[in-house]
Amino acid sequence: MWTANGDATKQLIRRLQIPLPMCPTIYGRMDVIVNWVTPKHCNGGGAITFYDNLLSLGQGHDAKLHLDDLEAEFDYLPGSGVWLTGRGLSHSVPLWTKGERVVIAHYAKDDVHDRLGIPRPFLPTQAGWWSRYLLT
Repeated sequence: MWTANGDATKQLIRRLQIPLPMCPTIYGRMDVIVNWVTPKHCNGGGAITFYDNLLSLGQGHDAKLHLDDLEAEFDYLPGSGVWLTGRGLSHSVPLWTKGERVVIAHYAKDDVHDRLGIPRPFLPTQAGWWSRYLLT
């Protein structure tokens, strides 16, 4: 993911031929969600191999992150960070009972990579990690 999104950023800067500041992120998109219920959804437009980075902020809220496909529920308190394959896992944050909720969601869309001809990264595997980091 790091390589694919980094390559996309470099190609866009080259093709646009205008000076753009380098953004210190591998993500192409960012949303800020403030005091909104997040209905059950999967993120369309992203590759299954892209991870979304969700940062829960705010004050004193008791929100729960639901991973509906797994029938799981997790505390999503201020300061929590979550990486998930948003296209592969249905997720939601239903109504919470107190406090102010803010989430910063970073994610990438596959259409940028398709247009630039950059291949999608593969899902990580244990064998891939062994061969890349321990056997070299």
